[in-house]
Amino acid sequence: MENTFLYIGFITFCFSTLFFIIHLLTMKELYGKVGNYFILAGTILFFFYLLIRGVKLQHFPVTTIHEGLVFLSFLLGLLFLLFYLKYKLKIVGIFVSPVITFFALISIFVHKSASPAMDLLQSLWLPIHVGSIFIGNALFALSFVFSIVYIIENFRLKRKKFDSFGKQFPSLATLDNINYLCIVYGFPFMTLGMITGAVWAQYAIGSYWNNDPKEIWSLITWMLYSAILHCRLISGWRGKKIAIFSIFAFLVLVFTFLGVTYLFKGYHVFRGL
Repeated sequence: MENTFLYIGFITFCFSTLFFIIHLLTMKELYGKVGNYFILAGTILFFFYLLIRGVKLQHFPVTTIHEGLVFLSFLLGLLFLLFYLKYKLKIVGIFVSPVITFFALISIFVHKSASPAMDLLQSLWLPIHVGSIFIGNALFALSFVFSIVYIIENFRLKRKKFDSFGKQFPSLATLDNINYLCIVYGFPFMTLGMITGAVWAQYAIGSYWNNDPKEIWSLITWMLYSAILHCRLISGWRGKKIAIFSIFAFLVLVFTFLGVTYLFKGYHVFRGL
């Protein structure tokens, strides 16, 4: 039954992307609003998919790469809608929706039938550790999107392109501030996830650090985002520099999440996570 929510949710995100593309081509606000409603619908459907799967398996459903991608798509949709309501970001959905659809599409390709988690994952540490990591990842994904929008709008303004399309962009200062907020909020969640992961590893395996590829690359990613905050708060970086740095850091994060899973072996690779 839960697969119905998964596939309809994915189709809904596809429609959101379609309507945002139509909005981009026609500049009619109605299509953008419809796109937002489709993101809302897809987010709700993915929530019920995860809920039903979690009840069936009797654990927090983030123990496979498929479940992780669905959870990430859900969080992206939810966080985008919250930012949209607060900042009235009309144009940003055009960039967020394809990212959500992309992660949802990958989740479809790696989808496997639900099966009970191994004993190691039957722990209260699972939702704390993985949940924190994914909330941080979702906020960093939004930072990535806002950074791309910043780069585009900055390029347009330098070329003195003042048209109806450009009027829908937030100001550069707003984009820079929201990008910063995403990182500021995302960094503590990533840090909490790494700390709880180390404590859980000590409890379950007997060591805080095991030179696991996922641990190493997670630390590299954490250091990149800490460097972004350092450059922003101490060195005074703003605007384009931070946007480019944020894009690079998120690409490393994606490699940590997906690339490391399939290219390296380690205890984080069980069941595809």
